[in-house]
Amino acid sequence: MAVPRIVLLGPPASGKGTQGRLLANKGGLAYFSTGRQLRRELKAGTELGRRADPYLAAGCYVPDELALALALTWVSGVDGGWVLDGFPRTLPQAQDLDAFLAPQEAALRALILEVPKDELELRVGERRECSVCPWTGTRSGADPSGRCPSCGAELVQRSDDDLGNFRMRFKAFDELTAPVAGYYETSDRLRRVSGVGSPEEVFRRIQSVFHLD
Repeated sequence: MAVPRIVLLGPPASGKGTQGRLLANKGGLAYFSTGRQLRRELKAGTELGRRADPYLAAGCYVPDELALALALTWVSGVDGGWVLDGFPRTLPQAQDLDAFLAPQEAALRALILEVPKDELELRVGERRECSVCPWTGTRSGADPSGRCPSCGAELVQRSDDDLGNFRMRFKAFDELTAPVAGYYETSDRLRRVSGVGSPEEVFRRIQSVFHLD
């Protein structure tokens, strides 16, 4: 059986982080969020973070070279299967990932979460993430104290979670990442799942697609 390698696609606020971690935990896979790692690099003041800062602040994708350096460095250090959340985001990134994985690229599967834009806009204002651990969720799903329900640390709103920024990121997704879905679909590697509903409902659909017990 091929080693599971899954790329998770979807517009901003579609639930990629939540579903990516559920999928990784269920399948015993390593998990990597490109966006979260970029924000960590920015907070730490690394060279990569400094280079990514103006793009993140403007709601734009970082250049392919930065995204590739971040993701492929991580992939090269993983033994076994993995889930990539938010990578590849452009067609050149998808093609370079295939070249990196060759000759096993045919075993890769792409999952895209599909959610209407008006619902995504409602989600953006509610989304929170833990300042310490990987927990991501909503204000209503957090502890009544406003702390992380997983580790108790402070919950924060992502710096890019304002409506104007969201709309720019959605436009970038529509123009740049939608063709990535088409690229995987032409080789029968794309799986489409509705991202509408509770996290548990969405994950049940994903389990059905990937035949997870």
